[in-house]
Amino acid sequence: MKPLTPTRHGIVDYAACALMLAGPRLLGLSPQAQALSAGLAASYLGVTALTDFPPALKRVLPFPLHGKIELGTLPVLLGLAALRHESRERLYFLGLAGMVAGAYTLTDWQADPDS
Repeated sequence: MKPLTPTRHGIVDYAACALMLAGPRLLGLSPQAQALSAGLAASYLGVTALTDFPPALKRVLPFPLHGKIELGTLPVLLGLAALRHESRERLYFLGLAGMVAGAYTLTDWQADPDS
């Protein structure tokens, strides 16, 4: 059994959104990296807020679809990391990719959305 239930996954996602908003500024990353991260945060927030699980604002997207969308952001994050010239920015986006991969791997995507 995987430790992240749908509810726990939602909590992790909301925390990740906060990290994506605050992290680049706290790390002193470029305005461009801050804007890219804010855009990612907005997209994650939208998907999370509309997923069929208890932390959502409106339960529209099936939980397994949420997972596929989330997994689909990995190439984006890896691409952003590859395109960054400054090593802190590269490491930041690689860290986000690792966080997404970890959350995806630890989540039970077949669980009852209300668990």
